[in-house]
Amino acid sequence: MAQKIFIKTFGCQMNEYDSNRIYDSVKKIGFQKTENYEDANCYLLNTCHIRDKAKEKVYHEIGRVKKIFRSKQKPLVIIAGCVAQAENQEMLKKRTIHRPGYRTPILS
Repeated sequence: MAQKIFIKTFGCQMNEYDSNRIYDSVKKIGFQKTENYEDANCYLLNTCHIRDKAKEKVYHEIGRVKKIFRSKQKPLVIIAGCVAQAENQEMLKKRTIHRPGYRTPILS
């Protein structure tokens, strides 16, 4: 069975381009895009800091993902883009992201 990736893109055209490039990369290692997040093995949030309330939208989406997958097999969640870059230390403090080498999974 193929691995599936769900991609949610916030914001600008550059993020749409980046999301497509990310998909092109993961497609090479066997991932297929899905429009149904519940089927996903990987859940990508590509974020934009420019739009209004961008940070709040990202944290809201992270909370929604946590709730959806609370009692299900949890996908790999990747947060990319400029909100992730700007908020990375805060996300680590809030235990909302998993940092490679650390055991603080986003969906624990």
